[in-house]
Amino acid sequence: MSEGDDERRRAWTRYWSSGRLHSCAGSYAGNYEGAIGAFWRGLAGELPERARVLDLATGNGPLPLLLWELRGDALAVDAVDLAALAPAWYQPAVHRGVHFHSGVQMEVLPFGDASFDCVASQFGFEYADRPRALAECLRVSRPHARLALVMHHAGSVLVRVGREELAHHARLLADDGLLPAARAVLPWIARARAGVAAGDPAAAAARERYNRAMQALAGAAQASPTPDLLLEAREQVHRLLAGVHAGSADDALVALDAYADELEGARLRTAEMVRHALQPEQVEEIAQRLREARPGIEVRTAELGQREGVLAWSLVAAPAAG
Repeated sequence: MSEGDDERRRAWTRYWSSGRLHSCAGSYAGNYEGAIGAFWRGLAGELPERARVLDLATGNGPLPLLLWELRGDALAVDAVDLAALAPAWYQPAVHRGVHFHSGVQMEVLPFGDASFDCVASQFGFEYADRPRALAECLRVSRPHARLALVMHHAGSVLVRVGREELAHHARLLADDGLLPAARAVLPWIARARAGVAAGDPAAAAARERYNRAMQALAGAAQASPTPDLLLEAREQVHRLLAGVHAGSADDALVALDAYADELEGARLRTAEMVRHALQPEQVEEIAQRLREARPGIEVRTAELGQREGVLAWSLVAAPAAG
């Protein structure tokens, strides 16, 4: 495993340990709905009884959960991910056909040749070394198997929001941003509440720096079409400042550092999404590799979209009918 893979594994492990079901928090209510849900429901209805399914980069298993909700134990699902997983919904005694495998790279799958009737991935395949991962998908697929992928689209609503949030991350963490300003002012607030250092010029400078950062954040939030991250950060910092104890800011500083670590993990995940989102020619390259590797296979690609705009690419590959 490379150093980059190890960093990704740690970032995603921290995220999945929160119990979140989806990689794009807030994008879905419950399990999959809308255009993406319709895509997976269509796939689930086409799979034969006792089909064995492999879900790549499963996260906390929203796709296995959906398949189980739709087909119960009629499908056997192996779900793999590079990260350590924490699917809060999963009960082995109930979801008997579902099995999770942590620490698995898509480029090196721990399954025998021709093991699966379907290989699927929801916002995961595009993060891999695609030629190697595709070769592994084909190796573990039975001759009649289908490959079903939903992948990040470079022009999607999710990626557009991701780019905006990367700008918000940079603003929050810049020298004149809210988090450094809060870190500088916290000790002075603790001293002031203890009746110490009133009128100190350094305290006044720290307060002015903090006020300027808050004003800049308010302006940026008003101008942004997706200000959620900025508003969340403002609320979080307000709570920390309100909870500073007289004489000591240690607890608040620890909490601020923990929040900064969370933001850095979110920034890394968002940057990965933006970087790996696919252009049309990259999707076509995947389709062409499939056609060359399995002559006679039928490959269909499409944009999945709904009222908000384009959400993702879909790709389905299966033996041609007849």
